[in-house]
Amino acid sequence: MNETHALHTEKLHQTKHYLKEQGIDCYIIKTKEGSDPSMPLLFGLKIVGDALLIITISEIIGITSSIDAQDVIESKLFDRIVTYTHNDLEEKLQEVMKEINPKKIALNYSKANSLADGLTVGSYRKLLKMLGSPYNENIVSSDTFLQKIRSIKTPQEISYIQKAIDITLEIYDEVFQKVRKGMSEIEIGNIFIDGMIKRDVVNGISGTLTPPIVMRHQIAHRPPGESILREGDYLIFDFSVSYKGYTSDIARTCYVLKEGEEKASSEMQKAFDTIYEAINKAVKALVPGAIGMDVDYAARQHILDSGYQNIFHAVGHQVGRAVHDGGVLLGPNKKRYSKDALGVIEEGMVFAIEPTILYEKGPAIISEDNVLVTKDGAKFLSKRQTELFLIRN
Repeated sequence: MNETHALHTEKLHQTKHYLKEQGIDCYIIKTKEGSDPSMPLLFGLKIVGDALLIITISEIIGITSSIDAQDVIESKLFDRIVTYTHNDLEEKLQEVMKEINPKKIALNYSKANSLADGLTVGSYRKLLKMLGSPYNENIVSSDTFLQKIRSIKTPQEISYIQKAIDITLEIYDEVFQKVRKGMSEIEIGNIFIDGMIKRDVVNGISGTLTPPIVMRHQIAHRPPGESILREGDYLIFDFSVSYKGYTSDIARTCYVLKEGEEKASSEMQKAFDTIYEAINKAVKALVPGAIGMDVDYAARQHILDSGYQNIFHAVGHQVGRAVHDGGVLLGPNKKRYSKDALGVIEEGMVFAIEPTILYEKGPAIISEDNVLVTKDGAKFLSKRQTELFLIRN
């Protein structure tokens, strides 16, 4: 069994588990040209024509055109494959439905979760017409379980995320060896691009060979600019790579020593120490059964107690097939974060932890690391930043 097959076998096994847990008899994914966002997660197939992929507790069935059938067969993910001609897809679906006789059918539609909203209006109506009565009365949203499948990582997924993290840290090491006073943000960003090319990976956010966010003041999510690195500056990187469809998300802060300085300014050091301890508090609170907003509070309150302003974003978010992978969020209980901050932490979730101090004037610190939730608590997957990186030359 190759890695790709092992990965999708793990995810389909998870799917069956949640169907059984939630009393769902049948989960139907309707896709064309890879249109559904659950396809890379569950099957990893590039299906061209209309296809109906049906998962039950006991069986995985593919209803595909003859053109796509060979790829579906070769995936070895299906217990049964049914091919249709250009005019009998509905008939084939009805035959399978009669065999399964489902009382509850899950489809990929959701008002709140884009990752579970794979059906366009047209596809949804077409599928309901094909299913017909009485099955139309038994439809539920896959939102209740699909986000959990995405959030709770399998061993193969964790290995891919770990590799993305390891590559990210390797590239960071190269950057820290080469960055110098007088370089522009763009020049520094190009070191990251060279590192990605050398390792045959891409930026985890853009999916292409784009530079990371490089910030010398003017804090914002922006690409590198012409600004020149000068003594007394802080320099912030926010960088991710994608490895086999899984990402990292790691940020680092540097301080550019002034002539005669041997260490960072007391102002910068205090800010870094505050963020370091805020991360400690978040990680300590990040245990199975905890609520996202409580983890956020542990780090956020430490920053406030240390005399800094309230941060304007969540303390942490999930990482996986995307840099921001949805699901439970380590954020405050505000309307902006909907129900995600009220979600329950579970074993197997991977988070980026990023409490920050960001001022227009004064210190700015972003130190972001990635952790895995285990049954015993959170475990660092990235070698964390324990001190400010100092740029001397």
